[in-house]
Parts: sequence; structure tokens; C-alpha cells
Amino acid sequence: MTKRLEIYPKKVALLLCSISLFLYLFFLIWPISYSVFIAFTNANAVNIASDPKINELKTKLQHIENYLIKNKEFIISKVNEAENYINSTILELNLLHKYINNVNSKSFSIIKFDEYKQNINSNLTNAINIITSNSTNLYYYTDLRNNLDKVFNEIQKVWRDIDNIIGFKLTYTDDDINKIREIINNNQAIIQSYLTKSIENLIDIKNSYDNFIKTVTSDISNQIDSISLKFVGMDNFYTLFRDSRFPFSIFKTLLFILTSVPLKISVGLLLAFIFSSTMIYGRKVMRALLLIPWALPVLLSVTTWRMLFVPGQGFYAQIFSNISNYDFNIYLHEWDAFLVYNLVETWLAYPFVMTVTMGAIASVPKEYIEAAYIDGSNVFTRFRKIMLPLISRPVLFAAILTTGASIQAFMVPLLINNGGPTALLGFLNFPTALGNTNEVIILYGYNRAWLDQQYGLSTASFLIAVLILLVFAIIWFYFVYKRSFSR
Repeated sequence: MTKRLEIYPKKVALLLCSISLFLYLFFLIWPISYSVFIAFTNANAVNIASDPKINELKTKLQHIENYLIKNKEFIISKVNEAENYINSTILELNLLHKYINNVNSKSFSIIKFDEYKQNINSNLTNAINIITSNSTNLYYYTDLRNNLDKVFNEIQKVWRDIDNIIGFKLTYTDDDINKIREIINNNQAIIQSYLTKSIENLIDIKNSYDNFIKTVTSDISNQIDSISLKFVGMDNFYTLFRDSRFPFSIFKTLLFILTSVPLKISVGLLLAFIFSSTMIYGRKVMRALLLIPWALPVLLSVTTWRMLFVPGQGFYAQIFSNISNYDFNIYLHEWDAFLVYNLVETWLAYPFVMTVTMGAIASVPKEYIEAAYIDGSNVFTRFRKIMLPLISRPVLFAAILTTGASIQAFMVPLLINNGGPTALLGFLNFPTALGNTNEVIILYGYNRAWLDQQYGLSTASFLIAVLILLVFAIIWFYFVYKRSFSR
């Protein structure tokens, strides 16, 4: 019993560890692998999850092919029936054409006209019903279907135009008859040509039934092909650089890093230095209050900042406009919005930098500071010569993390103005394109996915963003470890 009690927990632990490891690797590797795969496909809203529809169409294709082979005689009989109805339609159209060209206002009979109209509609409807019937599958013959659709639309247009002339009149003038005659004469040849083509399509079915089956099945095969996910190689990456929009988003991302990271580090360092001093009254309370941006949801914070900068209404927008006598507008001016991005990003990130820096400052030996104070060094000198070198590694660590966050900036531009304003973008030698002037790289990928529904292009742009992060990480490791080993 004792031996079992010792071994059993080890087996359970091993089993749980194995399951946990498997689940971890599965949920880590599978999404990454699938994302990489999608980046090399033509994935979009139609084909991203089309397997059920494709399977349905394949089943339908097989069923229709078998049905057409087994019911050849029945379908040929229906083809003959449809051909007779179309010939009758042509006959009634010719009779109407002859009637309207040999009648005047006195001899015109609305009853006679309606009789021709009803006969034409009845014959055409019967032919269309046969073509669209599930028992014939003739609807999948694209040319036949299109020709009859055109006939139906043209004839309905003729009846509408004539009804506008006839209306509810009890008597008709020669001018009315001339207008009706003109409408019928102008459309007769067009309608007749589509009807003739329809008859030719029906004759082709009878003469070459095997080709008809191939035509029907190819129509469904084309539907399958149109919704199939295809491997396109590097096409998505080529497409990203075929206009200025994506390269410009990379440029704007790098520019945002160069402006936002120094601002976040400077504000965080300054606040950490100030509120680490024992001379500040109530510094613990103040430090707690300064951490509020860190605790608030990003959505709430950014939305509040956007309200403060609404042109003509926001509090800060009015202050900027009044001070500089400048129309500050985040929706129309590129650099106004870019400035707000930096301010909001600083507001969101300075608590992290401040916390890391304050922890580093707390570890600085007080003897160094006191010795420098006795030597007569001022506050700035003590900070620059003693404190800053001692806390440089934690500050560098915070800078690296905030840089990575800036590369992945998304929520701030999205919620402020969706990376706007919109303008024609020209970047280096790339072709000009219409896009948002502050659309950073992650926002670009988001817009391609959820607005354009081009998931392949979106994932390709995200892969490039990952490569940029990878390069950044390699450079960071190189300098950090080089510095560590050199010591």
C-alpha cells in the first residue's frame, strides 16, 4: 500500500504535465502555423472557411452528374417542350409586331393587345419554369440561363414602357399608337436575337448531350474554384509593396517609435525622480494617483482623450486653438492626430516606466548620493553622474519593452481617428495610393482584415510586423549580452 501511495502521485503528475505540455504546444504552435499558412494564400471572407460549402457543392456536382446521365430521355423531352414554348413566344411576338404596324388609333383594340401580351408572357414563363426546374438542371447551363434572363428583362421593360403610354385611357390617339409601335419595333430585333440564341442552346443540348453535362458540371466546378482557398506564394507580399500605403505604414510606425519612446521614458524618469525624494510631501499618495492610467481600461482612457480633442468642442482642442490661433483638428490634420497619439501613448505607458525606475532608484546605495551631496554636487549632477548610470539597465529594459509596445501600437490610432485623416499617399518610388496618413502597421493589417476582408494580405502584413519585432529583439539581445559578457 505504501509503495502504491508513493508511485501513484508521480504517475498522475507525469500525466498532468504531459497533457499540459501537449495543450500548451498545440495552442501555441497551431495558431502560429495556421497564420503563417494563411499569409501565403488568397484567404478572404468567401474562402476562409469554405470547406463545408465546397463539400456541399461537390456532393451536389456528383448528384447532378448522375441524375443527368440516368434521366437523359426525360430531360431531352423537357428541352423539346421548352423549345416549343420559345418558338410560340417568337410567333406571338411576330404577330404582335405585325398587328401594331397595321393598326391605327381607331382600329386599335386593347383587348387584342392584352391577348398577345398574355400569350407572350405565358409561353415565356413556361419556358423559364422548365429551365429553372430542379428536375431538369438546365439552369446550370449558363448561356441558356443568361439568354432567357435577358429576354425576360427586355420584354418586361417593353410592357412597362407601353403601360406608361396606355395607362387608364379609354381612347387612344395616333400619337399613342406611334409611340407603342416605336417601342415594339426598337426592341423586336433584340428580343428575337436572345430567343434565337436560347433555341440554339437547346438544340446544342439535344445534339451534344455529353457536352451539356460537362457544361453543367463545369459551372458548379467554377463555383467550387471561386470559393477555394489557394496557395499564392509570395503574391500577398508583392501586393503589399505595390503601392505606398503599406510602406508608408511602416515608416509611420518607425516614426511613432522615435517620438513616443523618448517621451514615455522622459516623463516616467522625471516623475520617478521627483516622487522618490523624501522631501515631497504626500509622495506615496501622489505615486498611487499617478498609477491610475495603468489601472484604467485602455478603451476608456483613449475614448476620453479623444473626447478632449474633438475639434471645436474638446477641452484640449480649444486650448491648442486659442494658444496658437491654429485650427487644431485630429480628423483633418495629419500631424495634429500624430501629436495626440504620442500624448495618449505617454499617458498609458509612463506608469510602467515610472514604476520600474522607482524600483531601480530605491536600490541605489544612499552612501553614493550622500557623498556626492557632501562634495557639493547639485541635484542635476547627482542624477546624471551617479543615479542615472546605476539605473541605466532597468531603464533600458523599460525602454525596450515600451519600444516593442510602440511597434505594436493599435488601440490608440484606431480609437482616436482610425489612423486618419485620409489622403493620397506617396512614399519614395512606390505608386500613389489612397489611405490613412497615420495608419501604423498593425492598424493597416487590421483594416485589411475587417474592412477589406483580405485575410491573406492582412496576415502577410502581420508577419512583416513580426519580422520587424524579431530584428528588434535580435539587436536588443546582441547589445545587452555583448555588454554583459564584456564585463
